[in-house]
Amino acid sequence: MLHTSDLAMERPRPVDPGEFRSAMGDMPGAVTVITSWGPDGAPSGATLSAVVSLSLDPPQMLACFDHGSNTLAAIQSHGRFLVHVLAHGQQSVAMKFSGKSPDKFKGVEWEADVFGLPRIDGCVVAVACELDKIIESGDHKIVIGRVVEIERAGELNPMVYARRKMLPFESDGANQ
Repeated sequence: MLHTSDLAMERPRPVDPGEFRSAMGDMPGAVTVITSWGPDGAPSGATLSAVVSLSLDPPQMLACFDHGSNTLAAIQSHGRFLVHVLAHGQQSVAMKFSGKSPDKFKGVEWEADVFGLPRIDGCVVAVACELDKIIESGDHKIVIGRVVEIERAGELNPMVYARRKMLPFESDGANQ
């Protein structure tokens, strides 16, 4: 018979990063783009999969960036950022912001929001945040922001990412 103390002594095999990535691909998430202003004054943005609400009181968002992200550097420099939940049909925007090109905003309709942040047109939700803290963990940095403004377009359906595909999230249109 195996006892609990015997289980604690066993060392599980390390999880393969590719296997972990594949498993996390089965966990659907909103397709988001984070924008801010770079130290050079140019708009910066990145498509992220690890973005969630963190707290209701006070309202906070959490976003995870690779250490080498230009958008992370922009947020650290500017102190504010904008979380966009993309609408179904904005797949090309998601793909454009997922790369390292310096021309990510070329051909994308955007304007400065009330806080002067680069806001991409046609998104389901845009959440403006002030940088609260950055926490290092593994190969990423966790950015926590205090929510200062929210814009919603309730008639649009958000896009979700699962199993390496961008898919529509169908809703009944109820705005809760």
